[in-house]
Amino acid sequence: MRKKSLYRNQIIMGYVLLIPAVLFFAVFFGYSLVQAIHYSMLDWDGVTKAAFVGLGNYRELFTDPVFWKAFVNNIFYTIGILAFGVLPGLALAYILSRPYIKGRTLFRSVYFFPRIISAVVYGAVWKWMYDPRNGLLRLIINLFGGDGGGFAITGNVKTAMLGITITGGWTYFGFCMVIFIAAFMGTNMELEEAAKLDGANNWQTFHRVTLPQIRPVINMVLVYTVIDCFKVYDLVLVMTSGGPNDATQIMTYYIYKQAFTFNRFGYGSAAAIVLGIFMVAFTVIYNATLGKEEL
Repeated sequence: MRKKSLYRNQIIMGYVLLIPAVLFFAVFFGYSLVQAIHYSMLDWDGVTKAAFVGLGNYRELFTDPVFWKAFVNNIFYTIGILAFGVLPGLALAYILSRPYIKGRTLFRSVYFFPRIISAVVYGAVWKWMYDPRNGLLRLIINLFGGDGGGFAITGNVKTAMLGITITGGWTYFGFCMVIFIAAFMGTNMELEEAAKLDGANNWQTFHRVTLPQIRPVINMVLVYTVIDCFKVYDLVLVMTSGGPNDATQIMTYYIYKQAFTFNRFGYGSAAAIVLGIFMVAFTVIYNATLGKEEL
């Protein structure tokens, strides 16, 4: 009876300790979400009286070519971060987790350093590097006999998004490297040695033995990366402000412009709700399919 009573008291205390977190979540997330849904059904500029339009904002949103351009640009940015950030981070983590690599601590610190810099700072630096007038890229192209002044990567609608993606990938691979290093350090090295004794080469050992051991970490990083890429804002604001000709328009910057530049708070809220629904749908579908753990 004493054990049952103690167990019951522990359960009650657990729920009591959860109450502050639940209240905090309800006030700062649940209430805000309800308000955003309410605003998304209004035609409101933040000053005058709001007019109820129902699903009108959503209908206008899905017929806006700039909205779809921003969505496609976000997908392009996400794929680029996976290519320039996650994959290099995975490769570096595997190399730096090997016990025979000397100076591993130094390399880890150097590669992770860009991640701790503010996006405003490294965005401004890379903007200068891309500058066709006196940027570093221009000097390098001229050094090899090319015309660096005619190569404006962020001023060309065809290459502007690529320039931002490369910049984002440069800062992202250090973060992925740290996460994957922790995962690789927890793998069973004896399985790798056994695979090599059975005749497996380095690639087969890595692909068939090492990667399956860190699959949960890879799934977590992929989900986090997609969500994080659809939240990027400051980098685009500093480097291009969505230009030229909406070539680097992304979802968060599109929402910001609609709400705080054009004073269309209802329309901006509708775009934010659609973005949130997409993020939730992606996470659920990924976890239900590719992210499912093998039993």
